[in-house]
Amino acid sequence: MISFSLRKSSLPLTASIVAAVLMIASLRGQGRLWWCKLGDLRIYVPEAWNSSHTSQHLFDPYSFTHVLHGVLFFWVTGALLSKLSVSWRFAIAMTAECAWELLENSNFIIEKYRENTASLDYFGDSVMNSLGDVIACAVGFALAVRLGWIRSLLFFVAVELLLMFWIRDGLLLNIVMLIRPIDAVKNWQMGI
Repeated sequence: MISFSLRKSSLPLTASIVAAVLMIASLRGQGRLWWCKLGDLRIYVPEAWNSSHTSQHLFDPYSFTHVLHGVLFFWVTGALLSKLSVSWRFAIAMTAECAWELLENSNFIIEKYRENTASLDYFGDSVMNSLGDVIACAVGFALAVRLGWIRSLLFFVAVELLLMFWIRDGLLLNIVMLIRPIDAVKNWQMGI
């Protein structure tokens, strides 16, 4: 089993925190709200579609896709950067997730979501939701370290299937719909 400890060196943890702080500052600089504009203080909201709360609280059903980001980052950094310590691979994963959050909240990606997916009312994440997504990614990376390659693959598939039945979406489906939208999938997601 691979050991995962950020205690060995505080530098990777510091790098991860700096990436998150820079992401937060950048999102606020872009005018992103801290929290849900409706004033609802729930930490988690179960709504995934057609809700003013989705992507506005710390966690929502899409947080599970960010857990899967962490699993993917574990695999990719393990394959490409196997000589680096797990702590440094974690820091790279967290930096990549923070970069994705900035890209995801760009006008280009927001418009892609609106055009290509059932997320017609998507207007970007709140700052706290982006932070929650980074936390979810960290959880996914740590889980993958603990589970190893094969069991993390089984975990990945199980979560994808759960999300497909629960919210009619998932990480892989989300990627497909952003890159090459399929009308039949969009209609299924919208319940048409």
